[in-house]
Amino acid sequence: MIERLRSYHLARFALLLVNLVGIVYIAWIILSTTDLICLNDNARDMLERLRAVPIQPHRALSLSVALYLLLLLSVFVRESLGPKLSLVAALVFSVADLVICVIILGVLDFGIKYLLLVPIANAIAYIPDKIWKTAFTALVVLFYIPLDYQLVSVGFPVFSIDDYVMYHPALQRAYLLGFRNILISVGEVLFITFLVLEVQNLLDESIRIKKLNRELTESRDKLAVANVQLQIYSEQAEETAKIRERNRLAREIHDTIGHCLTGISLGLAAARELIRSDPNMLGSQLERLDELSRRGLEDVRRSLKELRPDMLERNILSDALTKLVDEINNCSNRNIELRISAPMDNLNPSLQETVYRIVQESITNSVRHGNAQRIIVSIDSDNGALFLRIKDDGIGCSRVNEGFGLHYMRERILEKDGFVEIETQPGKGFEISAYIPNAGDRFHD
Repeated sequence: MIERLRSYHLARFALLLVNLVGIVYIAWIILSTTDLICLNDNARDMLERLRAVPIQPHRALSLSVALYLLLLLSVFVRESLGPKLSLVAALVFSVADLVICVIILGVLDFGIKYLLLVPIANAIAYIPDKIWKTAFTALVVLFYIPLDYQLVSVGFPVFSIDDYVMYHPALQRAYLLGFRNILISVGEVLFITFLVLEVQNLLDESIRIKKLNRELTESRDKLAVANVQLQIYSEQAEETAKIRERNRLAREIHDTIGHCLTGISLGLAAARELIRSDPNMLGSQLERLDELSRRGLEDVRRSLKELRPDMLERNILSDALTKLVDEINNCSNRNIELRISAPMDNLNPSLQETVYRIVQESITNSVRHGNAQRIIVSIDSDNGALFLRIKDDGIGCSRVNEGFGLHYMRERILEKDGFVEIETQPGKGFEISAYIPNAGDRFHD
């Protein structure tokens, strides 16, 4: 397409050049023939044959060339303006082209009529509006038809270039007329080539617009499909988020209510023992149970709002774990020992909550299901990794059936890229070990 555009412009500028050569050639014939007539003393015969006195040959040459150079200057101005050329300016330039060409034709006695092809080519190239371009082309064609020597000579006293050529020898006369006809033919061929390339450019532009419209339609269809897929993905993501949040809520409520109820159950069992052994201690035991139940209720409410243990909201992790162990020890005859050798208090809130929930769930399971009397909670660290170990002396079991507690415990650890191991045998207690890698990289993230 770029090559075609280059050929399009070359054809038009070649047409301009051929017309300049034609103007100079016709003016040269007039000038050389005049000199030949004067040399051969044929002036009287020449004047008798002419119906009007011709313009001075030197003046005809200079005037026609100057006018055509003015036309070329207007073409250069239009080329430099490019897209900035307005419709009104393009029409003014086109009318000026037509006027200049008609004057040149008059100076040269209408001996080079195909000069009018230049205003048509310029109008096609520079007038942006198709309607005005067609109208101006039709106007030039109306001028082209009558501006012929045979027609003009009927009403106006003009002379033909053939009258000048006849004063040359026969062979030279054939060369002169032949070269003139060649210039006319070349000009017409260049104009036809220009028109063919113009039509081809219009067809290419039409094809390009159709291609762009097709691509736009395809892009619109793809966008519609993408929007549908995005909507489906959004709905799936929303449903996944709901399921995840539902699981988290179930896990938090299980951890909170399960621990609270386990503590109350142990406290009530201890209260029954106190009724028989030491009734005076029953009141303080009931007060502790009342405090535990109220704290559990607050923790449930808090879990529903923030899903973060209230104990961690009020205390650092080590203090929260100590208080958790003390509550069980004070409310029952169990012995829970907490051993912390890892710097945990600067862990990020998410990891602190995970450690707290694992310890809480493990103690609850040891007391509720294992009937353990002694529980050892150990938390160590090594090279940034965190190790949790909760071991009891409960009844153990031969096969572990994971419920909500153990399931959510594994889920919490897996979220931190860790793993959980369980060891138990009937009569030999229950041990849970958890490993969390890169815990040192999770500070305050």
